[in-house]
Order: sequence, then structure tokens, then C-alpha cells
Amino acid sequence: MPTLATRILLAALTAIGLVLLVVGSWFTVHLGPSGSATFTTTPPRGSVVVLEPSVLNRVDRPTTVTATTRDGAPVFIGRATPSDAKAVVGGADVTSVTGARVRSWSLERSRSGAGAAPALAGADVWRSTATGKGSARIQVRQADAPEAVVIATAEGRAADLVLVRVTVERRAWFFQALLVSLVGLLATAAGAAGLWQQRRHALTGRKAVTGPDHTRPTEEVPS
Repeated sequence: MPTLATRILLAALTAIGLVLLVVGSWFTVHLGPSGSATFTTTPPRGSVVVLEPSVLNRVDRPTTVTATTRDGAPVFIGRATPSDAKAVVGGADVTSVTGARVRSWSLERSRSGAGAAPALAGADVWRSTATGKGSARIQVRQADAPEAVVIATAEGRAADLVLVRVTVERRAWFFQALLVSLVGLLATAAGAAGLWQQRRHALTGRKAVTGPDHTRPTEEVPS
């Protein structure tokens, strides 16, 4: 194989290996040994938060939703079908969480409506609920999909939220990320070693072509 083509292939192998190593390491660090993918957002004040099935039921694994409030303020979380969740909040001021960004580990959201929602705790639409002061959490089981989660106060007012966290756990993700890192490391090492060998061979070849200096020194003629 021509030397130039070999160098191009080795450089490509090194570059691909570096990309795999960086991406795999990044996911390994963020997922951790438990394989937990966690996405967060800080909703705007004054609105009820509704998490859509596009976030909760995107992966076939149990999903945990955690809501944290300022200064121990009360919070209510209700789990229901998407149609029931939409009906119970009505036209209230709602922040809808519709997606997740892996690059920033954040949740995508949009806002619509106006006003407060009716009392939520007493509604008969909930499959399960959770309440707390400072924080509360609820788990979404994929067997019941599609589902939506509503976060507010029991009276229907907006909770004073500092953070909404969605966590999906799958241990295999950690090992997959680790495997990608290992493949990247091996590819980078192989490519770099090949480039180094190519460079050494090129230098050896130049020396062989040039050869040693056989010129004889000029003899001085005695005066």
C-alpha cells in the first residue's frame, strides 16, 4: 500500500479513536456506574409544570420525576393520562416539558395559558400522587404509558420550584459508554503508533538514500 494512503488511513483511525474516546468518556462520567441519565430544568415562576409523554415515555425504563422547591415550600405531583392531565389543568398558565437535550442534560420546555389551575389534590384523575415540603418525587412505570405528570401545589397554584429533575436509569448504558471509550482508546493508540512507525521508516529511508559521507579530506601540501 502506498505510504501516503497508509498515513491517511492511520490519521483517520487516530481521529475517529479520539472522537470515540471523548464521547465515550463524557457519557461514562455523566451516567455513572448506575447508568442514570438525569435531565434538569428550572421552570419559570408562576406556572404549573406538565411533563409530557415525549419525556416520560421516551425510553422503556422506569422514570423518576423529582421536584424541588425554595425554602421548603409545598409541592404536589400527580401522575395521570395525558388527556386527564390536560383537562385538569385547563387553560391555566402551564410550562410544558416536551423533550430532553443530551448535550446539556437539560429539559426542553414551552409556556402557554394564563391564570391558576383548579384544586388538584382532590381530582379523581390521578393514578398516583406525591406531596412534600421542599421536595417530592414520583415514578413513572412504562407499563402504564402514555402518561403525563403535573407539578403544582395541592390547591392548583404554581409551586415555587427551583429544580425539576427527570432520571432514567439503565445500567447497560454505563457499560456501553465504557466500551466505546475502550474502543476509542485502542483505535487512538493503534493509529498513533502506526503514524510513529511511518515517520521512523521515512527517516530511515532518507538516511539510506543519502548514505554516509565518503568524501576524503583535502591533504595539505607541505610548504
